[in-house]
Amino acid sequence: MTILILKIIAMVTMTMDHVATGFLDGMPVMRIIGRVAFLLYAFMIAEGFFHLKDKPERLKSHIIKLAALCVISEFAYDFMETGKLIDWSSQSVMPVLFLGFVGLVITERFAKKPWVVVIYYAVSALISYFGKFNYKFAGVLLIYAFYFYIKYAGKKSFIKKFLILSALISVYFVIYVWARASFGGPSAWLEAFMKIRYWLIGHYAAMAIISLYNGKQGPRNKIANFIYSIYYPLHLVILGILELVWK
Repeated sequence: MTILILKIIAMVTMTMDHVATGFLDGMPVMRIIGRVAFLLYAFMIAEGFFHLKDKPERLKSHIIKLAALCVISEFAYDFMETGKLIDWSSQSVMPVLFLGFVGLVITERFAKKPWVVVIYYAVSALISYFGKFNYKFAGVLLIYAFYFYIKYAGKKSFIKKFLILSALISVYFVIYVWARASFGGPSAWLEAFMKIRYWLIGHYAAMAIISLYNGKQGPRNKIANFIYSIYYPLHLVILGILELVWK
């Protein structure tokens, strides 16, 4: 399983998720499949960092690209969600990926000053939560978790990888559900859990896919890379236009 395959799976499952929410009244099966997408994107942000961290110029250009995609994607996301170009009720997933990537840069640069890293992790989580980013604050923390997984457990067997990742994603899910429940008590958590409990199927499926990753990039093509880079905002705009026509 190469990065190219992960990218294709991420794009397909993300599109299925957005089609389900936009046109099919949130079809449960497609939403479960759609849970795979963000987890793969979060993993690839961490994996991509390891390929770029010793290449300052490419690292800088990647940060700039992610920042630009944040701005562009926000307009596209708001258009798909509300038909407007600006809406602050919720934000796209791109700021989560951007904050996470910057956090990984800080993790490496300030490895000897862990207090700086911890402060950034906390600040990025707060920004994600109060900024109403997708996946609350759990999304950005998941990127940091994938960083440490890749660093310390990336070369183990499939079974060991899957067990580690399953434990990781279970903790993530507990935290995410708690955030969705507005940090309420056990009854509030259970109510929120019951609403999305089947999402765990997609989460564990994503962990199995990541466990199969072989560390290779796969065939590289500039056009394919460009399509992958712009696919998120592009498909949101297309779906937004289709929703206007559909309605």
